[in-house]
Amino acid sequence: MNEKKSSSRFPALVATCSLACLLPVGVSAQNSNDPTAAPREMLVTANRFAQFSHEMLNAHTLLDRDFINQSGASSLFDLLRTVPGVQLARTGTDGAQTSLFMRGSNSNHTLILLDGVRMNTASEGAARLENIPLSHIERIEVIRGPQSSVYGADAIGGVIQIFSRNSVLPSENLPDAGKPYSGRIEAGVGTEQSRVLHSGFRARLNQTVIDVDLSHRETDGIPAQNAPRPSTRDAGWENQSVSLGVQQALSNSWQLWGRWQATESEKLFDGGDSDASQRTGSAGLRGQISERWHTQLQVSQFKDNNLTRQYGLSRSTTRRDSLQWQNELKINDHGNTMLGLDIDDEDLFYLSSGAVQNVSTRRNDALFAVHQQELGAIDLTASVRLDDNEQFGAHSTGRLAVGTDLSSNSSIWVAASTAFKAPTLVDLYVDFPAFGFFANPDLEPERARNLEAGLRTNVADTALDINVFRNDIRDLIGSDSTFRSLTNVSRARIHGLELSASRDILGWQSRLSLTVLDHENRDTGQALLRRPNEQLSVSASKRFEQFSVFFDWQLRSDQADLDPVTYGRSRVGGYGVLDTVFEWQVIPALDLQLKIGNVFDKNYEVVDGFNTLGRHAMLSARHQF
Repeated sequence: MNEKKSSSRFPALVATCSLACLLPVGVSAQNSNDPTAAPREMLVTANRFAQFSHEMLNAHTLLDRDFINQSGASSLFDLLRTVPGVQLARTGTDGAQTSLFMRGSNSNHTLILLDGVRMNTASEGAARLENIPLSHIERIEVIRGPQSSVYGADAIGGVIQIFSRNSVLPSENLPDAGKPYSGRIEAGVGTEQSRVLHSGFRARLNQTVIDVDLSHRETDGIPAQNAPRPSTRDAGWENQSVSLGVQQALSNSWQLWGRWQATESEKLFDGGDSDASQRTGSAGLRGQISERWHTQLQVSQFKDNNLTRQYGLSRSTTRRDSLQWQNELKINDHGNTMLGLDIDDEDLFYLSSGAVQNVSTRRNDALFAVHQQELGAIDLTASVRLDDNEQFGAHSTGRLAVGTDLSSNSSIWVAASTAFKAPTLVDLYVDFPAFGFFANPDLEPERARNLEAGLRTNVADTALDINVFRNDIRDLIGSDSTFRSLTNVSRARIHGLELSASRDILGWQSRLSLTVLDHENRDTGQALLRRPNEQLSVSASKRFEQFSVFFDWQLRSDQADLDPVTYGRSRVGGYGVLDTVFEWQVIPALDLQLKIGNVFDKNYEVVDGFNTLGRHAMLSARHQF
């Protein structure tokens, strides 16, 4: 086994966390980027209806546009690594394959939504996070913990919903009511010949709002691999995207909308290149049938196409047509009910050397119900869902959460839930006879049972959010004893703790988040791959009249991985990386921003055998009108 010594062990993380809490470091209680510190923030993802943050019986994080701008993040990898309970891995730099492990679950156990449209592919089961541009994003809601009782498959670890800049939340009216038009332009240049250009425009014509967003990002990159053979070319990447949105107010209580997003990406690597494209389109109607009955209907299509040229041609295309109908009912003054129907038709075209595809489509119909109720001092949220899949039949999931206020600024809640992950169409129906490996159409869904508890409080002007959980996952899909097919063979147990602290100290808006995991494959007793046991994020920001500064320090302990030479188990050392962002507001409508990443030029790895950026920088200008 190849062992790489950790440069950042758990004792160092705990010492840093303890010192940070004593100082006290965290996000300001006035900062809307931290849900524990912004009790009036409204979120809609957890139960598919609008809820104030402090009323939710879920572990959650909200990242808004202000925080995205402030962080200077260039990708979802940079942005989401600040969220407690989220671990990320990337095989290289910008544009490289990005894997997300929510609460230590597998990379295909987190459901990714874009304005309500499912982005997980039918081939790998995970979303291609590397190809979603930050420039089109208005806000991100991260719901940690199983959510199959609301969203069905793919939500064992949780749900991340991305809202584009032309989206409208159910609690909102048409934007910019008194402004006929607005826009923004952003341009930037950086090291590795990185270049960014983004423009957006919004116009309002009476009761119609039209949005257009365009973006382009490219970089020459750096050599991706350092082992087994160092890369001989830079891993360049180019991404361009367009987003269009139309919103129409039909009356004071009815709204019609349509959205379309398209992204094209090209990635270079040793021995080949890849092209990726994504298209999402949706149209919907939202309205109020009565004072106590709100309804929403949305139809959508998601299409993902990935083409790789390396030692031959490999291609996969996912198409998913969906219908969502949900009805929010105010049954009483202290309760809220959501009843809904989801229909998904999924199609996969898979082409690869030696591959034979037997079936290409499947359909899933689902009914779900969520009820939130105040019973005196007790808050209750219950959800249940029945999925009927033409491949594996009916499957039911549920969640029950109970909470109460301990004081005027403290609350506690506990929850139990079940979840599942459906096998992909590749697992079920794509054979590789040339390699003696065959799919298994009799695979069952992967299943999970989860227990968790949460505490929210405010102590000495420090907002704290603490969550503990245990997730037992069984029937995990892996190779059978002959290594010629797949079967439901593995089990995993994951214990974890998530802590977020936020505070304003001497005018510095600060945040601390700590994730501690204890995870193992229960059949082998070994730790799960690419999931560090400890992860710490500390950030602080302050504005000095026209200037502002932002510091972000990311620390990870060592982790189990796969050796790129022997494919046996190895270890990747822990590390600590500091990023800084400086911003100057030249005039009210013009900002200049300089981000310096990896300030101390740390040499580290996230995935064994793959390089990461040394010290790097991006200078950008943003103009709004």
